[in-house]
Amino acid sequence: MHRSILRLYLTLFAGVALVGATVAGTAAQGTVLAPHPSHIHSGTCDTLGDVVHPLSDVASVAPDAPAGSVEVGHSTVDATLDDLLASEFAINVHESADNLGNYIACGNVAGPVVNGLLLIVLQEQNESGYTGMAALAANDAGGTNVSVYLLPSADLAAAQAAAAAETATATETATATEVAAAETVTVDIVDFTFSPQVLEISVGTTVTWTNQDASQHTATANDGAFDSGTLAQGGTFSFTFTEAGTYDYICSIHPNMTGQIVVT
Repeated sequence: MHRSILRLYLTLFAGVALVGATVAGTAAQGTVLAPHPSHIHSGTCDTLGDVVHPLSDVASVAPDAPAGSVEVGHSTVDATLDDLLASEFAINVHESADNLGNYIACGNVAGPVVNGLLLIVLQEQNESGYTGMAALAANDAGGTNVSVYLLPSADLAAAQAAAAAETATATETATATEVAAAETVTVDIVDFTFSPQVLEISVGTTVTWTNQDASQHTATANDGAFDSGTLAQGGTFSFTFTEAGTYDYICSIHPNMTGQIVVT
């Protein structure tokens, strides 16, 4: 799955409870409000087999949630993602405990695992008005956490549009932050001193040393983090600080020349 699509669905289902509440309106025709039993079956959605792993019911996020709100179920199964991908399995959601024979959404357990996470689409079944997603993630106990999210089909498109707009805004904000973090500041080497001698910067800042003296100098970190080599008059050296910490440095030609970079 393309990374942008992955980010979209992560955004959608991380905040889908809020989105579902705000876009709630008239539920799609045939939408059922009772809790929906769900299971992992052997086989595929086209040829479902026996129940292999029972899952929690998929239900509204609150007792008074309006029609059209997101419905969620969280479960843990005693099987690894590799186990679930090694054979044919499907996540199937039923209308209700009283009508298990009516399937409302189903998705085959298949696809790429990205950073330990598998996302699958749950397709509408029997004109139920429900579609959704399931997120499967490995846990530290050697099993798999399974989260099932359902929305009436008409509201899913609205939720995806809202999530896409939110993702775009977040991306723009992150890009602006990265640009701001990529600041460049200058340290002048003049009259056998580093000016300023002590410089406080943020992580991601690039520092450029410029030798203004007729004599040669260096900017050499005491811990070996950076070394400009010999700088003649007018020579420059740049280094980007990607980790917080305090960096003491000297001119290796004139050790009495000292400086310090404090990265926060």
